Amino acid sequence: MARVAFDLPLRANLSALDNIALIPLYQRHYSADEAARQAHALLAQLGHAGIASLRDPDLTPAQRFVTQLARALMLKRPRLVIDRPGATLYDVPYPGFIRQLAAQTDTPGTWEIYDFSWNQPLYSE
Repeated sequence: MARVAFDLPLRANLSALDNIALIPLYQRHYSADEAARQAHALLAQLGHAGIASLRDPDLTPAQRFVTQLARALMLKRPRLVIDRPGATLYDVPYPGFIRQLAAQTDTPGTWEIYDFSWNQPLYSE
């Protein structure tokens, strides 16, 4: 399982690209160039290649979420859990934003969203 959650922050001293590239660099032992290429390709696939050089303090909440999502997708696990997206995505209408991002990826597996019960009507669209 891969997880996207408010309590799994990015490394503030690294760029969005570097935060994502940590996965192939340290878990799959790819070279730094190859890890960066994969991270950039995933950001481009998600439609956010322009945030690659931004560090965590410079990201909007939506951009931070995209970076966290890309980092989780880089794990290539069959199950992706998004935990309380409203805690992170307070600057965009997040059910639609998440659906849009999911449509742009070609990752197999399931995406599950865990949210507060009072937010369930947001997902019934």
